[in-house]
Amino acid sequence: MVIDPGLAFTSDRLGQGFADYFVTAQEFRRILHQLWRNGWTLVDVHRAAAGTVRVPVGRKPLVLSEDDVNYYRYFAGRGLASRLVVNGTGKVRAACDDDLGTRLTDDDVVPLVEQAVARHPEFSADGAKGVLALTGYEGLPGGHGVGRSPRARARVRVLADQLRRDGWTFASHTYGHIDLTRTSTSAIARDTRRWRRLAEPLLGRVDVLVYPFGARPTQDGVRLLRRAGSPQLHIDIRRPWAIALAVSRMRTRIAIAAGLALNPLLFGLVVGADPECWVGSFCF
Repeated sequence: MVIDPGLAFTSDRLGQGFADYFVTAQEFRRILHQLWRNGWTLVDVHRAAAGTVRVPVGRKPLVLSEDDVNYYRYFAGRGLASRLVVNGTGKVRAACDDDLGTRLTDDDVVPLVEQAVARHPEFSADGAKGVLALTGYEGLPGGHGVGRSPRARARVRVLADQLRRDGWTFASHTYGHIDLTRTSTSAIARDTRRWRRLAEPLLGRVDVLVYPFGARPTQDGVRLLRRAGSPQLHIDIRRPWAIALAVSRMRTRIAIAAGLALNPLLFGLVVGADPECWVGSFCF
C-alpha cells in the first residue's frame, strides 16, 4: 500500500508498476467505507469455502485477501511501509524506515481494516478480518532476515500470534512467487518444501494457498501439491470461478466516483463456497 504517493508514483518503470497495481492509504480508507456502507461484512475464508458463513440480516459476506504481504526490499525509499510490528499495547502497526529513522503508522492494510471494524463492528462476522498471502524468498512480514536471525524469527512469531488473535488468516503464495501453470512438478515440490520449512515453524499451521498470477496448476500439479503438504484450500486470484479483483488506481477511482462498493460483477467465487459470498483480492 502506498503511503507517500510522491515517492511511489514516479515516471520510471517501478513507479508505473506502483500506479498500476497499488492503491494509496486514502483510497483504501474510501474502499473500506464503501464496502461497509453498501452492506458487506468480512467473513472467514474457511467458512466461505464450506458455505457456512453467517452475517447480520441485510448484509453480504466478503472475504478480503492481500497478496505478497512481505514488504519487499524494492519498497525501500518509495513511500511504502517496511514491515509490520506489534507495538507495546499489542496493536499491529506498519513501520516505515527512512533517513530520519523509523516511525510507526496505521496507513497500511491491517491497521486500516482493524480501524474500520472498530468503528463498525457489523463489518466483521465472528472477528474475521482477511487473508494475508505470503511468499518466502525475502522473508516474512516481520522481517527479512528470518532465515538467519533468531531475533527476527522471534519478532515474526510474536507478530503472527497477534495477527491470528486479531482474526487474520495466513496463506501461502508459494516460496518464490512461481507460476504454478508453467513450472514443472519437481520445481513445485521444491518450492513447497522451502515454503513449509521457512513458514510453518513461525506462522503455525497454514491451510490456504493463493495462486501467484492467478496461474492454476495442472491436475498433476494439484496432486503433487497435496502430497507435498501444500495448503488444502486453494484460491485462484484471477479465474472467474475463484477469486478475482486486482484494483488499479484508475479502477479504484472509478469505483469511488460511481459510489460503488466495488461492483460485485467484478468479483469471483471461492471454489465450493456459498454463492452469495464474494471474495476480493487486492494488490496493495
